[in-house]
Amino acid sequence: MLADLHMHSTVSDGWRDPDEVAHLAADRGVRVMALTDHDAFHGVERARSVAHRRGLGYIPALEVTTYPPNQMRHILGHGVDVAHPQLLSLIARTQGVFRRQVQAWLKVLDEQGIGRGLGLEAFAYKPTVMPGAVLKVLLQHGLMTETDAWDSARKAVDFMPADFYAPIPSPREAVDAIHAAGGLAVHAHPGSVPDQDLMKEVLPLVDGLEVYTRRHRAEQIPVYEELAGRHGLLMTVGTDYHGFNGADYEAPKTVIDIRYLEKLGARVQWPAVEQAG
Repeated sequence: MLADLHMHSTVSDGWRDPDEVAHLAADRGVRVMALTDHDAFHGVERARSVAHRRGLGYIPALEVTTYPPNQMRHILGHGVDVAHPQLLSLIARTQGVFRRQVQAWLKVLDEQGIGRGLGLEAFAYKPTVMPGAVLKVLLQHGLMTETDAWDSARKAVDFMPADFYAPIPSPREAVDAIHAAGGLAVHAHPGSVPDQDLMKEVLPLVDGLEVYTRRHRAEQIPVYEELAGRHGLLMTVGTDYHGFNGADYEAPKTVIDIRYLEKLGARVQWPAVEQAG
């Protein structure tokens, strides 16, 4: 079965709305999808509604940022209860960090006269916001290159105190919260982790490893297949689709291991079952 268990929308740092992401998955033949926005659930209902109308199975999910954030040790939570208090409390901490990053960057941009008149101040009223959302506006209007924009964002938070990132959870905290919320935890795109030794802490905690992703080069796949086998982890499939700069969606080329869907069990919400119930 073709599944994409890692997709992003405008709720976090994707470029397309949640319902559009679900339509893209259905149009490309995906049969099971999960919208996995960073530390947020605000797009779940919209994506699930479209997915079910199009006949797709849907998995309520998210991608949890863990400390240190620049090491890309992101943990996917599949099949979670999106109202679970422990998980909501954990991601609220990280959302607070993102919001302060955005506020600092917007202040710098305003001082430089960049983006005035584009409504950037409206980001203060969004339920969730990430620097990537500001980046989207800057690129769409040709105000900065991607490299210059990220350099500007980094400089905007350089002066933050040492404990600025302290609210971001450790991988163990993230996995514990995902499990408490009834979900399965998967280490996302392991090949993107700069310090590979840091994965040693995470692999004994999780239920799966995202081996098949566009972020991995062909020569990396066997490396992470072997790593998953060594740790007894099921291998998952996800494009990590963001639609960056208007990029089109390409469905995964590898089908999901049916054992992972079986392990998810009733956490996969099928449209026929929901209608019957």
